[in-house]
Amino acid sequence: MISITSPNALEAIAKEAKNLQIYPDQKSTLLREALAKKFGLADGNIICGNGSDDIMQILASTYLNPGDEVIISKNTFSLYELVARIFGGRLVMVGLKDHALDLEAIARALTAKTKIIFLTNPNNPTGTIFTAGQFDSFMKKIPENVLVVVDEAYAEYVESKEFPDTIKFVKEGKNVVVLRTFSKFYGLAGLRIGYGLAKKELIAPMFRTKMPFNVNRLAQVGALAALGDKEFLDKTYKTNVEGKNFLYPELDRLGLDYKKTESNFIFINLKKSADECFLAMMKKGIIIRPLTSFGFPEAIRVSIGTKEQNEKFIAALNKPG
Repeated sequence: MISITSPNALEAIAKEAKNLQIYPDQKSTLLREALAKKFGLADGNIICGNGSDDIMQILASTYLNPGDEVIISKNTFSLYELVARIFGGRLVMVGLKDHALDLEAIARALTAKTKIIFLTNPNNPTGTIFTAGQFDSFMKKIPENVLVVVDEAYAEYVESKEFPDTIKFVKEGKNVVVLRTFSKFYGLAGLRIGYGLAKKELIAPMFRTKMPFNVNRLAQVGALAALGDKEFLDKTYKTNVEGKNFLYPELDRLGLDYKKTESNFIFINLKKSADECFLAMMKKGIIIRPLTSFGFPEAIRVSIGTKEQNEKFIAALNKPG
């Protein structure tokens, strides 16, 4: 059985549980210092939050005014739309192209009222990416007063050599905010811990609008320990690659329409009711994600699991009903 949470993190959390009577560090200092070292930044370039969702809300509360336009892709993670609505942003929705973000169309949607652009890479739920070349070209079209927020929640799973180095733009002082999380690759979703990377001029005002103790003690020490658990992280990456290598030919054999993924899940177009498939799979003890709420009523998202889990999923697909 492969652990889905870093053993080092679990050990650090158990030890820190003895200190729960003490308030957490408001600035997540040790974790920010470790992240700064990892990415070649200063700790002033980093803010931590109660999941990357929290960073999005802090960002919007800091920079979004009622009536400002927020560009968001259709058929993607819903929280971008939610935070824009909370703070009175005017939504501008842009469609996907071949199940991937269409950066050219997003650039064409810019107006004088555009304040924030939310991008997700890899895209949730399709697992597709935009490339370094595409992003470089896109950034040349973006005015200096527009914030480009790139949500890279699944970045650690990416195999493609064409994946953009968005942190390069942070180092160059561009108005780019890169979001990362410990929920996926590091297996700490229950602790709610994420972070944002941006130039100091963007991060400093966010510290003034965030809640004081937004990241708890266990999340801080668990994330710090997981960050350095190379053995666990290598195993996680390898297991995901092996899972894809097993699932792709099996899905081909079944004649299913799917997208090759740069994440830890696969988008499958069943060409029939995803909700009905979800219920049928539940009866077999398998949980999948129907993508009706994402605008894909005939598609599902299935997480890549262990060898045994992947085999069970394929066996269930072989015997519908």
